[in-house]
Amino acid sequence: MNKIEEAVKAGRSALNEYEAKRLLADFGIPVCREIWAVDGEAAIKAARELGYPVVLKASGERLQHKTELGRRLSQSEDGR
Repeated sequence: MNKIEEAVKAGRSALNEYEAKRLLADFGIPVCREIWAVDGEAAIKAARELGYPVVLKASGERLQHKTELGRRLSQSEDGR
């Protein structure tokens, strides 16, 4: 089942930002590197894997874009 069919089956009218970018990547459209992290420990591991600076964004099934909640955090490795 593809990403759009999964969203429709779950009763959603849109993909979240992460899902949309994965769909674009599936069609060969360049997107930024990202890792889905479900908790703080996973976020730290992802940041180390991706390298700094990183941006932490809220995402979820009922959240189409992080600006809906004002949830976004940017910080470099040295804390600035």
